Amino acid sequence: MTTDPHDSEITVLAAANGLTIPSEFRAGVRTNLELLRSYGALIEGLELPDRLEPAFRYEP
Repeated sequence: MTTDPHDSEITVLAAANGLTIPSEFRAGVRTNLELLRSYGALIEGLELPDRLEPAFRYEP
């Protein structure tokens, strides 16, 4: 069985947050970690001007 390189990262991140992730959930955690990274890359890729107008007030 090959070990995914993200497994050690998931173990470290879980320990840093006081979590224990059972092995049957690691594939889902890995998928969500990759999804969140792709969202982060999209946000980091945005070119924003130095001065922005404030956002409108959000009320749920």
